[in-house]
Amino acid sequence: MGTRKKKKSQTETGHEQLSTGEQTDQPVAEDMQKEIDELKRQLAEKTDLAQGYFAQLQRVQADFENFQKRIDTEKSRIADSACEAIVSGLLETLDNFEKAISFLKNMPSEESSGVLMVYENMLAYLKKNGLERIASEGCSFDPHRHDAIMQTEVETGADGAVLEEFQTGYTMKGRVIRPAKVKVARLKKNEDNDGNNIKKEE
Repeated sequence: MGTRKKKKSQTETGHEQLSTGEQTDQPVAEDMQKEIDELKRQLAEKTDLAQGYFAQLQRVQADFENFQKRIDTEKSRIADSACEAIVSGLLETLDNFEKAISFLKNMPSEESSGVLMVYENMLAYLKKNGLERIASEGCSFDPHRHDAIMQTEVETGADGAVLEEFQTGYTMKGRVIRPAKVKVARLKKNEDNDGNNIKKEE
């Protein structure tokens, strides 16, 4: 009888220890879960912060690229304006060369070849930098490219056609820096036809 009671006492003791261990493990698990939740929260905060910094960096980079484009555009505009001003100042020299060449046509080629060579080299250099002649004679009058300083009535042909060019016009990279001075045709009205049309209407 004594042995059985001792065994029973040991079994009860084992159950008590097991129960105590379970109670001890539960707070530990709860603490670990709290730590995990806290770490997750901190990770989420850091992720949001990093995403915010990245978005800000992208905006700064986009602003810098736009700024760089504006700077490049402005530099190009200033360079074009400077080049245009220089070329505009040389147009009168080109006009004088052309007048001189027209007189030199009747002179020996030895005397005129030097002037002609300088003119051709100068014109080639200016064309390389964007200078172009404005087509005039035989073309339709364009108020953006032509300056009509004279009009002549014609009985046949196209109304508004350019009959003669008095001064060459030029563009610089597509922009008109000097319009061509021209004479424009104005088609003469047929008065007989107008009279016939009036009679018919009556």
